[in-house]
Amino acid sequence: MSFVAHLNYHENDHMSQQVLNSEQEARHTLAPWWKPVHLAEGQCWRYAIGPLSLYLQRHASEWWLASESRGGTEDQFRLESSDIEAIPEELTYTRYAFSRPPASFCLKPRLLDRPVVVRTNQAVNIPPDQKITFFISTPVCVSVELTDGLVLQEVPVMRLSDTWFGPSTRVGELCYAARTQARNTRSEVPLRPHRAVTPVTIHNRSDQMMAIDKVSLPAPFLPVYGRPDGTLWTVPLTLEHLGLEALAKVTIGEHPPEGVSQSDWLTPARDVPKKSGLVRAFVDMFSE
Repeated sequence: MSFVAHLNYHENDHMSQQVLNSEQEARHTLAPWWKPVHLAEGQCWRYAIGPLSLYLQRHASEWWLASESRGGTEDQFRLESSDIEAIPEELTYTRYAFSRPPASFCLKPRLLDRPVVVRTNQAVNIPPDQKITFFISTPVCVSVELTDGLVLQEVPVMRLSDTWFGPSTRVGELCYAARTQARNTRSEVPLRPHRAVTPVTIHNRSDQMMAIDKVSLPAPFLPVYGRPDGTLWTVPLTLEHLGLEALAKVTIGEHPPEGVSQSDWLTPARDVPKKSGLVRAFVDMFSE
């Protein structure tokens, strides 16, 4: 009898593990979250995108909007969308009054309004005359829009700290700071609904070893694309290092990366580079 009980215990344990795996897969399954949502009068809707939760409620002549974040954790794969009774009482909401309010809203991803300094978990060394492509992700902002095109708010999915990026306190720019892993292949990129992936090709044209500890991504210059599988992408970047100078040439791609269609375009870049797709970006690099 104890043998049978032991077998049943393992069978139940195996079934529980299967259920747990299925639940984890479901939580990590992405889907487009930028589709319009229609609300009846008095109806309230909650969207959870990574660490961010958004609440929208439609009234006879108003829309109410509230948000909350779980903080800066990077392990949030949440993507939830559901009808709820009301905005939680502990949250402060913003009211928007209309004579005839639209009946639908739409959430759209946009990149941040400043460059994002992405620090890798470990420095990457690139030998002379070599180039390699990394897939680097950065958190997005959620533009809350009504279907008449009116933007109510832009809410960052997570709060990033400020940082100064440049060779000196006089030369450089104010940026946001983020940390990521430089992935070598698309398959290594984690499925996260709140981050857009930028393919960055780095070409070391110098005659010395180059080590990259951090790179500044020109987020305001990058449009956002959303694939049917729920992943977010930007146009690719090419960074060329020509020597020991601290400045490097960055070329912004004119087309979406491989596997992403022009029809996947969601939101435009916030700004346009001054010189036909070429900008100057600071790169923290040193030779060994």
